[in-house]
Amino acid sequence: MAKMNEAEFKARIKSTAEDNVFLLYGDEKVQIRHYLEKLRERTVGKTPDEFCCRTITQEDELQTLYDAVLSAPSFLAEKIFVSVLDFDFTSLSDAEADELAALIASTPLTTVLVFACPTTSPSFAKGGNKKLLNAVDKSGVAVSFEQLSDTALEKQLVYWATKRDVKLNEYDAARIVSYCGRDLALLKNELDKLCAYKAHAEITRDDIEKFVTKNLEARIFDLASYIINGSPDKAISQINILISQKESPQGIISVLGGVYVDIYRVRAALESGESIDSLAKRLNYGKRSFVLQKAQRHSKKLSNSALRLSLNAIADTNAQLNSSSADGKILLEKLVARLTLIRTEEKH
Repeated sequence: MAKMNEAEFKARIKSTAEDNVFLLYGDEKVQIRHYLEKLRERTVGKTPDEFCCRTITQEDELQTLYDAVLSAPSFLAEKIFVSVLDFDFTSLSDAEADELAALIASTPLTTVLVFACPTTSPSFAKGGNKKLLNAVDKSGVAVSFEQLSDTALEKQLVYWATKRDVKLNEYDAARIVSYCGRDLALLKNELDKLCAYKAHAEITRDDIEKFVTKNLEARIFDLASYIINGSPDKAISQINILISQKESPQGIISVLGGVYVDIYRVRAALESGESIDSLAKRLNYGKRSFVLQKAQRHSKKLSNSALRLSLNAIADTNAQLNSSSADGKILLEKLVARLTLIRTEEKH
């Protein structure tokens, strides 16, 4: 049986297919844990008898796995569910790997056997792990849970909110993704927090601004806002916070430069008669077009000359960060002062 993606697997387990051997691996650990639980519920129900479920971990011997797979269900159940979690098969000898493949091929129909990697991300390119993948691929279902696209993440957030009887539109879901990044576990935590606050209601943009923990990009957008709006003390305080949180000066200036580049792009587009929506589409910003809308608001506070001088100042500081041993924090603070001066001089 060919390896499946998540969409194919979701449809498969909803069908009447009698698959009883699975391998769940990949980057999206939330999804792996979710489908592991789904397979358990499908096999032994939501509240199974303890004798129906066996869990094998790295601390167990291979013989424990063999005994669990080949054991008969108790008189209270039709099947048993065996989950093998984060087990490292890379050190198996050829003989052991062959025995494991034979076990997988002869797994009784009364046993559902699931190999899953809910916390680790092993390679299946060689050794025992590769033989495990090949064996499951022949006799069961192997599913790689790759990192979701931005669009898929947004739809997942909307789906989770709907399941909690909370409304969330995809544009605000995109805002959450832009603030938190693409880690699904982190996104779920942030959504759970919002849903608990807005039970049976609608998550608004204000709710997101107040309660969602922002990632580096979002916090540096705040830094740029402080500078452009004439609050250098707040900007320097934000830099201190970022440095204390172990963000590198190079990473900070890279994202800060991106904010100013977005302002430049918006300015150039508007002056040429292009709309923000058209620019967002051309640059593949998708539902993150609100980033360009923010950039448009900032662009009203900077002249073309000030914008060019600001970009040059950022480039100069970036060069100093990469070519000298000077204190990065001090260089960033000097940059804030320089950008503030550029803004002030242009206004007057």
